[in-house]
Amino acid sequence: MHRIADGSGAGPRGRLEITVQAPDGRVVERRRTTNIVLRGGAELIAQRFAGVASAGPIDRIKIGFGTDVATTDVTTLTPPAAVGIPASALETALDPAAFTITNDQHGKVSVAVSALFTPTLDLVDVTEAALAAKDRLYNQVVFEPLHLRVGQNVTFFWEIEFPFG
Repeated sequence: MHRIADGSGAGPRGRLEITVQAPDGRVVERRRTTNIVLRGGAELIAQRFAGVASAGPIDRIKIGFGTDVATTDVTTLTPPAAVGIPASALETALDPAAFTITNDQHGKVSVAVSALFTPTLDLVDVTEAALAAKDRLYNQVVFEPLHLRVGQNVTFFWEIEFPFG
């Protein structure tokens, strides 16, 4: 059984929904879970706050094969057991249009991140995902295994809340 983060705590909270669609558009799998923010992610936000240009924006979604919620000091997702899978097959780029900021909610500002991942290789037992700035992970989620196949469309929809007050 996979341990799922409970999203509690005073800091940013994120929820992820993953939808896997067959080439004909039929939904074949769906996962919902919450994430933890990693130390590197918190440092990234602090550096962005301070105007550190090298911190960069969140610009990609990465997938992995870990089955436990990471410790906050983790800096990479778990690689596949299969050899020869290139790193480029385990991520998708985000452009600025993938982000929607909502600032009219009581006690929080939210950002929604929506991205389409199209597998270039069949990937068995994908159980982990993260938002990242280049190779620096912001967060981590784990979920029940997914088998991703070439021709499928995988939508990652993240909702992240930044509470205030």
